[in-house]
Amino acid sequence: MPTDSTHLHCQSCKSRHSAEWCCLSDAEVSLIDRVKVSRNYSPGKIIYYQGDPCDGIFCLESGLIGIRRLDEHGNSTLLRLVHPGETIGYKSFLRKAPHDNGAEALMPSRVCFVDRSTVRGLLQESPDLGLSFLDHSLRDLAETEVRYMESVTWRVRTRLLHILLVLYERFGFETDTGEHLIELPISRQDLAGLTGTAPETMSRTIQRIQTEGLAKFEGRTVRLSNIDAILRDVPMPP
Repeated sequence: MPTDSTHLHCQSCKSRHSAEWCCLSDAEVSLIDRVKVSRNYSPGKIIYYQGDPCDGIFCLESGLIGIRRLDEHGNSTLLRLVHPGETIGYKSFLRKAPHDNGAEALMPSRVCFVDRSTVRGLLQESPDLGLSFLDHSLRDLAETEVRYMESVTWRVRTRLLHILLVLYERFGFETDTGEHLIELPISRQDLAGLTGTAPETMSRTIQRIQTEGLAKFEGRTVRLSNIDAILRDVPMPP
């Protein structure tokens, strides 16, 4: 079970001015501070399961969360990654519906939970909060559309290279010898889920980019052998 962690004030949260809550007054933020429940989750721990009732909204303070979807056979697909400052569960909350996916900690994570009655009261008192969640939903929709276009116009190889660049920006580093490394927070099967392809196709694609000298996979460590060539291969956004 996740354990309660030392209480930190919302005003000092690193995500205070980037999350949806930034539109709230100091008094409203203080209210959240009093009622929120903050917990630490170790990798693999579940924040909520697909089909669970939605009793409030979660905000990721630190770490990394994976949003997963189970199919009818119980197979899990990683849909997207949630980074610090992002909220999850708000769509199900606004629809008054159970969670249509699950959330799992992929790295040691600190998650804050705000209960249903508090969120309802804040939405009534601050219409801007509802607009913030609407804006978040529209951005998610736009991102989904972009990912769909990539899935039908980009080869699997290009999609994988793109994801590696995104992960490098978040979790990568350059060594003293000039090597570009990524400590992957996800498995190869999850990489397949993010690229929208089968694990077998992902394995073949990894072998291909290794043969091309672009990257080398060593367990969860990826060495980007030729990051300049990768940047040339991945289309840049307009």
